[in-house]
Amino acid sequence: MADMRLIVGLGNPGAKYEKTRHNVGWRVIDELVTRYNLDAGRRDGRAQTWDGAIRDQRVKLAKPLTFMNRSGESVRALMDYYEIPLDCLIVVHDDLDTPFGILRLRKAGGHGGQNGLRSIIQHLGDKEFVRLRFGIGRPPGVMQPVDFVLQPFSGDEAILADEVATRAADAIEAWLSDGIELTMSQFNGAAPSQGEQRFQANLEAQLALYQRAHELAPSDPKPLAKLIAIQKKLGMIDEASSGHLALAALYEARGESRRANSERVKAVTIKPELVDVQRAIAEWHLAHDNAKKAVARYLILAEYYRGRDPAAALSAVEQALAINPQHPKALAYQRSLCPRIESE
Repeated sequence: MADMRLIVGLGNPGAKYEKTRHNVGWRVIDELVTRYNLDAGRRDGRAQTWDGAIRDQRVKLAKPLTFMNRSGESVRALMDYYEIPLDCLIVVHDDLDTPFGILRLRKAGGHGGQNGLRSIIQHLGDKEFVRLRFGIGRPPGVMQPVDFVLQPFSGDEAILADEVATRAADAIEAWLSDGIELTMSQFNGAAPSQGEQRFQANLEAQLALYQRAHELAPSDPKPLAKLIAIQKKLGMIDEASSGHLALAALYEARGESRRANSERVKAVTIKPELVDVQRAIAEWHLAHDNAKKAVARYLILAEYYRGRDPAAALSAVEQALAINPQHPKALAYQRSLCPRIESE
């Protein structure tokens, strides 16, 4: 095996922080520990760590126990003691500037205001290391970021957070076996490097195969589902989102309304600008007596419009309030968009 890889998930120790947005890095570490049946872990370099092998790579998984703002102390200690090269480090962290549900891999960069990342850069004296941003989005209304990141996920957000943690673990596996360039192409939509042309050709062959299978059996959802999976790996976001919508139409024709709506949700997850689909999802939940999810979807739509079209954002919030006039998040959002409105 080559040099040990250090996989760091950022977060804060303590039960009260366990399910918060700030601790998504720890959540990804937990997913990998469970997935590979690693041992109970141990204290090491002011961190909780696990040793194992993933994709034929020797790895050390770490949760710094120094609290977020001093994460660099723990990471530097581990890097020095185990003589881990900078290019063998990946850091998983929450990111306010990345929309909730989106992952972003980067080969290097600044801290972007994330204090754990800031501390690591300060203690390493270098910012040329891989980081995996777990998007949590911006706080609603007038809520301060410091309060937002320390809140737990709830409702639909909690479900989506689990799904994103799983995808983040998939991305780390890909980084270990395929390298950063190919992994970025799979999870960020970037073009693959020349070194991965062979892998790219294999994916393109699969793409052609499933495209032909779909053409031969257009009413069968299975070939289309496989086609969409390959399109995502190739970074074909527009095609994949259109595929999810086509799959939704197939399920509707088969009378499988719930599965159809699930495909619409997948489409807007990778392409939030599909605002008409966002509204259709909200209306579906409302028609199926799930006011809570309908309100949540309208607020997701409002968040998309925020900063783009304040009037449209306010309209989405008002649609949420028409369903639940006392919804606290919607009311706070309404006040932030229209400060002269006073709560009753």
